[in-house]
Amino acid sequence: MPHPSSYRKLIIQQLTGDFRNSTHIVEQAWQDPAAGEVIVRNHYAGCNAIFDKNLCRNAIRYVDVQPPFDMGIEAVGEVVAVGAGVTRLAAGDTVAVSRLGNGYREYQRVEASKPLKIREASPEILALIPSGISAMVGLERIGEVRPGDTVAVSAAAGGLGHFVVQLAKLRGCHVIALTGSEEKRALLSQLGADRVINYKQDNLRDILAKEYPDGLDVAYDSAGGEIFDIFVDHLAMRGRLVISGHTSDFDKPVENIPHPRMYRKLYWKSASIRGFQNQSFPEFFDEAAERILDLYYRGRLQAWVEPQTFDGLEQVSDAVEFLLSGRNTGKVVIKLC
Repeated sequence: MPHPSSYRKLIIQQLTGDFRNSTHIVEQAWQDPAAGEVIVRNHYAGCNAIFDKNLCRNAIRYVDVQPPFDMGIEAVGEVVAVGAGVTRLAAGDTVAVSRLGNGYREYQRVEASKPLKIREASPEILALIPSGISAMVGLERIGEVRPGDTVAVSAAAGGLGHFVVQLAKLRGCHVIALTGSEEKRALLSQLGADRVINYKQDNLRDILAKEYPDGLDVAYDSAGGEIFDIFVDHLAMRGRLVISGHTSDFDKPVENIPHPRMYRKLYWKSASIRGFQNQSFPEFFDEAAERILDLYYRGRLQAWVEPQTFDGLEQVSDAVEFLLSGRNTGKVVIKLC
């Protein structure tokens, strides 16, 4: 396929802590794929605002950001060139790639073993990989969800949370979905949540105490803060709380809260708190990807994409700020071509 002599990508050029002020669009010279590599033209990229902002202040513990630093993680697109020895992919194949530094750019050069073949390079597939995979691995492998469990999900209408809701329902669980919006409350009810709680209007502690006296078997939390505290207090016997983020205070100073030591809340219930980041469990990725795509293709899983459109690398900062505002429903996606 014909290709340009150069293409554009987004980099961190300085560490300011603010995404817009830290990043810049630059030109990258075209390089043909080496043996065992492919070139993918990115059609859509996924927004990971909290991770992105933390990169811009070098606050990701396992990444040392030294500008200039390539940005973006997941993208879907089309293979446009293949290197010597590549047989599993061909020009014209549509693929998904999840790899730090490969998302916010028009083309990416990657080892041929990394892309996942997909039916079409759509925003919905971008929502499923890796957010749907995170939901599946976190719920099944970390939360050890079982049929009949009572499962509570914070940020339930977000890019991750709406998959957790659906996967828990498919497992035969009773699902409590938390949101801060009446509009999202209606959407979550339509998605199948058994109980939807607007935590900005309703008293979450009172509802859980009155309606769920036996507690929560699994709580899947990406919000942190007070919601985390409430989940801890309402875990059932042998309950599991999965920490998948803490959006409520990720960019704030660490808050020291006078609190009984956590074992006093967990030991007598044999309950547990379990941290989860998808990249820490690569052994589950391929199997989960196969199953999550199969559920979607068979119409058993919806993939929500935020209807607000963001076009081109110039609007990545807009997408990051929109997602950080909490206004999104589903995955925030940037269209690249």
